[in-house]
Amino acid sequence: MKRAMFVQTGRLVLGASAVVVLSAGCDTGFGQPCDIPKVEAFRRACSPAPSDGADGGTSDIDRESKASCAIKNYAGCETRVCLVYRGSSPFCSEPCQADGDCEGSAVCRPLLGDTDLDSAACTPTEGFTPECYCVRKGDLAD
Repeated sequence: MKRAMFVQTGRLVLGASAVVVLSAGCDTGFGQPCDIPKVEAFRRACSPAPSDGADGGTSDIDRESKASCAIKNYAGCETRVCLVYRGSSPFCSEPCQADGDCEGSAVCRPLLGDTDLDSAACTPTEGFTPECYCVRKGDLAD
């Protein structure tokens, strides 16, 4: 009886330890890397358009264009959003309406629009709520 109780207790401790170790190694909160699914539709949406101009892609528009996309309900992120912001590497993000909604030094920016837009562009107006996400500060300067 004692041996059976020891074996069951040992399994319980081992199982609990495995859960702690696995959850500690899987931080998928804000700023953590995520993977864009390798489906053609996602790759096209999250990558810059190929240049086929006569100037070989060296126009001002081609140089400044960088793809942004947000994948909502993304199971690989605790925040449920995988974001590519203006050509950044994909990372876990979250929706926002102001800089104060974001963790640490991250800032709230609209998914689409000019690079000089700030978090004021994320303030909802009557009948319109812009699509804004928390962006790592390092992904703003380019």
